[in-house]
Amino acid sequence: MKINRSAYVIMAASLLSAMTGCSKTENVLGSQPDPLAVKTSPESVVFDWQEEYQNKLEQFQVSAACSDSSMFDLRDVTNDGIPELIISPSDDASAMCEVYSIIGTELTKIAVCGSFGEFDYFPSILVIGYEYAGEEFTVGEYQTYTDGFYSVDFDYYTNMNSASSGAVIRYEINGDGVSLDEFEERINAYQNEDSFRVGRKYTFGDDSIQYAVHCSESWSEVLTDAQKKKYKEKLSDVLQNASSADSAFELADLDGNGLPEVIVSSGSLEEMPVSVYYLDNDGVREITATGDANGCLRLDIKNGIFYAPDQTGKLKSWSLSSESTSSFKPSDSIMVCGRKYLFTSDNIKLVFA
Repeated sequence: MKINRSAYVIMAASLLSAMTGCSKTENVLGSQPDPLAVKTSPESVVFDWQEEYQNKLEQFQVSAACSDSSMFDLRDVTNDGIPELIISPSDDASAMCEVYSIIGTELTKIAVCGSFGEFDYFPSILVIGYEYAGEEFTVGEYQTYTDGFYSVDFDYYTNMNSASSGAVIRYEINGDGVSLDEFEERINAYQNEDSFRVGRKYTFGDDSIQYAVHCSESWSEVLTDAQKKKYKEKLSDVLQNASSADSAFELADLDGNGLPEVIVSSGSLEEMPVSVYYLDNDGVREITATGDANGCLRLDIKNGIFYAPDQTGKLKSWSLSSESTSSFKPSDSIMVCGRKYLFTSDNIKLVFA
């Protein structure tokens, strides 16, 4: 399926930079107000953390620890408005993420957490954690944020899955045996909170690193007040009819023209509907796609095509530009998108403030 936008957007997309994966959207409509002209290009927005994060990513990219399954993420897991850098070495069951932040002027590791190269983040209570379920046992831990670092609040173990084999069932918190009621009370205090899975958002391609560091966190400075208003009004209307409390959304530049789109995921299950909202000369337009196993889309940053595999592994792909998807094969610069923010009224206001 190929979606063609206005002639303006196609012209802007043709100016896409091969080095950065995003380019400046110019006002080409003369003296008339241009609804597609942004305040600035995303790569012109400068943050204090960018140089240190890019250096760390490029160092890891050429290290022996980097493999085809390595990924990274930028996510504010300290609730200070500044994203942390999360490096996921692989998707192995034992793979933990390393979380880095700028403390003073130094890049500092503030947490190590996870399984399968990712962990859960609970934004309302500043907690991170993971759970690994084997055939006969389950282990996990939760960490809380204090004084700039995450540290383990408690870890847990149970072999309740081995009951059918006649094993003596144990429930442990920090290595000490507890009752089932104590075990569930301690864990449910965290598990009942809303959470996001983080750690595996970007592959380690050159375009991925460039986009993540120099574009992904810039949209608040890029969009004009009028553009924010249009998106805010549209998403507020959509929210009123949202059928799932598990809905989420995110901004991403799906066609590389420097003007972000909004991706709304209706849930974190396989092949859930995903709506893509974009601006054209007439306002906010929509196309509908289907998500991957986590209800997300995957953006090929290098090629400007977004896609998702179906249950058989076949790729369904879409484009907002004139780019053909007929012979599409993913590059090494992929972004998983659609589930950065819970789809709530407060988050809509926050993102488009």
